[in-house]
Amino acid sequence: MKKFRTVASVIIMVIAGIVGFFIGAFLNEPMAGTILFSMIAGIACIVYAIDNHEE
Repeated sequence: MKKFRTVASVIIMVIAGIVGFFIGAFLNEPMAGTILFSMIAGIACIVYAIDNHEE
């Protein structure tokens, strides 16, 4: 289950990066959008993992 959670987090960050790229391209800053959306998704995944800790 722990590996699945890690893989799901990476997939979510990649999808957020792609979405951020297109939104950033619309605003003439594609790399800034990519970094911003990936960081937001990454921090959200970290918070989720800490909050739902299984022993």
